[in-house]
Amino acid sequence: MTKYLFDSDSLPPQLTDRDDLKYITDFSGLEKVSRVLEKQKFIYFDCEVASENFENINPFKDKIRLIQLGNEEKVFIVDVQKINDRGKVSEFLADLLRERGIVGHNLKFDIKFLYTNFGVLPKLNFDTMIASQIISEGNEGDRHSLKAVTSRFTGKDVDKRLQKSDWGSEHLTNQQLEYAAEDIRVLRDVFKVVRDILNKDGEESLSGKIGSVFGLKNPVAILEMTLIPILAEIELSGIPVDLNLLNSTLEDKKSEFQLLYFDFRKRFSVDPFSPNQITNCLVNRLKIELPKTEKGSYSSQDTFLRNFLDYEEVRLLLTIRTLKRSLDKLLEILSYISNGRVFGEFKQIGAPTGRMTSLRPNLQNIPSSLKEIFKAEEGRVFIVADYSQIELRLAAEYTKDERMIKAFVEGRDLHRVTASIIIGKRYEDITPEERRLAKAINFGLIYGMSPKFLVEYSKANYDIEISLDEAKQFHMDFFDYYKSFRRWHNAVKEKLKKHRVLEVKTLFGRKILASRFTDAVNYPIQGSGSDLLKMAVVFFSKMKDSSSKIVNLVHDEILVESEKTKIKENASIVGKAMEKAGKFILKTVPVSFEISINDRWKKG
Repeated sequence: MTKYLFDSDSLPPQLTDRDDLKYITDFSGLEKVSRVLEKQKFIYFDCEVASENFENINPFKDKIRLIQLGNEEKVFIVDVQKINDRGKVSEFLADLLRERGIVGHNLKFDIKFLYTNFGVLPKLNFDTMIASQIISEGNEGDRHSLKAVTSRFTGKDVDKRLQKSDWGSEHLTNQQLEYAAEDIRVLRDVFKVVRDILNKDGEESLSGKIGSVFGLKNPVAILEMTLIPILAEIELSGIPVDLNLLNSTLEDKKSEFQLLYFDFRKRFSVDPFSPNQITNCLVNRLKIELPKTEKGSYSSQDTFLRNFLDYEEVRLLLTIRTLKRSLDKLLEILSYISNGRVFGEFKQIGAPTGRMTSLRPNLQNIPSSLKEIFKAEEGRVFIVADYSQIELRLAAEYTKDERMIKAFVEGRDLHRVTASIIIGKRYEDITPEERRLAKAINFGLIYGMSPKFLVEYSKANYDIEISLDEAKQFHMDFFDYYKSFRRWHNAVKEKLKKHRVLEVKTLFGRKILASRFTDAVNYPIQGSGSDLLKMAVVFFSKMKDSSSKIVNLVHDEILVESEKTKIKENASIVGKAMEKAGKFILKTVPVSFEISINDRWKKG
């Protein structure tokens, strides 16, 4: 492939006559870019990163090679390597992006590199990937790459074959520069289409910089766009780890696991990780009737096996499995540690409900037994804030159930209230075990669980055994008392029967598609919780100062690392943010949350 050595502010010979595309290789070229773009409210933005491993690209090590900038008429390709003065590029970007919005695709990726390479963190962002995800309403058949989004919304095709080409080469090819410019061109078309679709669910009166800069009215989209740079900062902050405790815990777990593993094999002549051998042992030796999967094979999931703890083989098998999961999690965390911190990633919209998910490593599924390995740095502490019974509060708000709302307004514990109804005892006389049963009933039945599944759910998650007849009675009593839930569930069933696919909305207005009854009653509650947490994160980020930073998010929990000298102030800010978000979403139900402070990630 032919390569070219370009003059300043020029392109390869065949492109020199094109006024719409400029290749910038020196600082004087940056000044020209500034003059052209200084009057724009927002600009189209992309970058190309030079990396030796595109499967594990690293914002702390890899460098931006090209920065693509554009308005409606022109595209500028800034070759950072050619300019060879990152300080001047930093000044240029800081001045250009300080009060100006950027439109891009998967902007969290670009923002992280802008910050680590140039110390610039754009605050006003419109991400066409996030926009596409909102518009899809959780349709898992939709894809959200730039290629897929461009095709779906404009009918055009984008060639992405050069995405992972050699961007570190001394001289880039004409094809690479054309590829880089094309991303800006397609953004122009995609942005206008998706913004107009989003604005069909907007309000003219909605204010704020994101709305005014991009002409965006959709409140869900504004929330998501506001969150983008905040999430980038969280990922770049990482969460501190006590490496000594991690390693010692790993060794202890490994020794215990090996001891039990070989003991199991020796005593029962079965490999605990061989599905065939385990199935044969459980079915033929212990005579346990295992359930079958859709494909007809036996399933020996933990939730089912917990019903047979009187068998020593089952008890030992479950212990071994638990140890193996702990080992795998510790090894996963260990592989992502750098300078005493773990730098994970978040999918901002990782589920149909808008809920965030965590990966590389997953920091949202840390078992309580392992949370102590996360320890704040010297002179700092963790502030752990989580909403109390938030899904039940959101469900009460969503259904407008008077009895459930009344219980929350009076400050009563809803699990004890439900227990007193289904068991027929005074609220004050409910035992801890009875409360635990009611907890299973509350969480199971608001999401449409049948009596049969309630039996299994209670045993597997709360270690409470109930008969099918008892479950049927609890089911009837629950919906007789909380009548709004029965009306809601019946209405959902009727709509699904008629339409097959139902569009549900969160309390904030996020739209989600559901084709199953359990999803249709789960999505608006879980989605409302997602909106609530994201709003609390945004409010906290607007109020906080440099003495604190968010280091992890877990569904209804915010983990903040704070300087010890400013614990009270920062805990108060967290509380104000949680309360402000809660009052924005919950209009009739009081919001409640707990805040604890510790040098390790644990409550109390």
